[in-house]
Amino acid sequence: MTELGHGDEPTISMKKVPRKKYGSSLAGSGTSLNRRLPCSLPIIGLGCSSFSTFFSSEDDDDLTVDTITRDNPAVQGWIQTIRHAVLDRGIFLLDTAPWYGHGTSEIVVGYALDTILTDYDGVDAVHDDSIQALVTSCGEKNISKPIQRARTGCLPRSSVILNTKVGRYEADPLRQFDFSFSTTIESVFRSLERMNCEYIDVLQLHDPEFAPNMSILFDETIPALLECRRRGWAKAIGLTGYPLEVQHEILVKCSENFDDGLVFDQSLVYCHSNLHDMSLFHDSCFASPSHISTASEKEPDSSALQSTSPTSNVTFAEFCQHNGVNIIAAAPLSMGLLTNSGPPAWHPAPSSLKAACLDAANLCISNGLNISSLAMLVSV
Repeated sequence: MTELGHGDEPTISMKKVPRKKYGSSLAGSGTSLNRRLPCSLPIIGLGCSSFSTFFSSEDDDDLTVDTITRDNPAVQGWIQTIRHAVLDRGIFLLDTAPWYGHGTSEIVVGYALDTILTDYDGVDAVHDDSIQALVTSCGEKNISKPIQRARTGCLPRSSVILNTKVGRYEADPLRQFDFSFSTTIESVFRSLERMNCEYIDVLQLHDPEFAPNMSILFDETIPALLECRRRGWAKAIGLTGYPLEVQHEILVKCSENFDDGLVFDQSLVYCHSNLHDMSLFHDSCFASPSHISTASEKEPDSSALQSTSPTSNVTFAEFCQHNGVNIIAAAPLSMGLLTNSGPPAWHPAPSSLKAACLDAANLCISNGLNISSLAMLVSV
């Protein structure tokens, strides 16, 4: 599936919001053979980084987790955008992170869900004495119980797929990344409280390429993710990041370090499935090991098994398909490169690529086309 990000306008409408199920054969816009993931997915998901001050230079720049309020005009606009995506367009997968707005995106998503979902009696059910023991054993501060807010919507929690992340947090470079076990657990409970939810559908390891070393991921972060999945605080766990090589290395090493097979249920990649970069599907540079996921939890795609041999190199998409890892291809507009207005000033692309994308945008305009629409068609 494709995930819309900053500046992307949802354009595909669906008749109704289907209810997802775990471990069933429910058909939808996309399906999953991984029994821990929802079996019904929309073609397009909504990336929620822009529901914050991440991309703003205007008056709402001072919105922080300490100052944000539901009645702020900018927040009200973001809430309506989320409601429109879920209720009117059938885009019921929301992907956020503590890093997005340094917490404000999760808060905004929570505000929106308060008006979309029905009330319930379960946030405190995910908190018990063993959770506190889990964290205090590492010498960390207490975790407070999530504060339950009333909901006023009409959809059940199962109608929305809610993904968030761990590992990347603050703007301060010294506090931006923390891959420790205790901080990971603390972050999950902060996210549950901010979004006013009983569980997270897919809890993702955020940008592991910035970890100081692989050891901390395998000794602390991944065990914390597995603990969250085991206890039901997350239904599934995922991996995100830009370098496909890093994701591949982690996926393979998990099979060598854990009894859970490949461990991760999902991989989110960005800027590798669009008009200027299709390396997700075209670069056959990854070794294809024998199937290493746990048969009781995952079912590899039989067509993928037949099309590759144990000794051949495969693309990252083929590797994931072979091992039962679902893929989300994010940033179909390449973080603004494939738009008429061009990318933001901070975009890391080389000047030659920016110039090529600008030429392509102008060529589309001269032929009565919008490059963003063309890019979306390619991605989906």
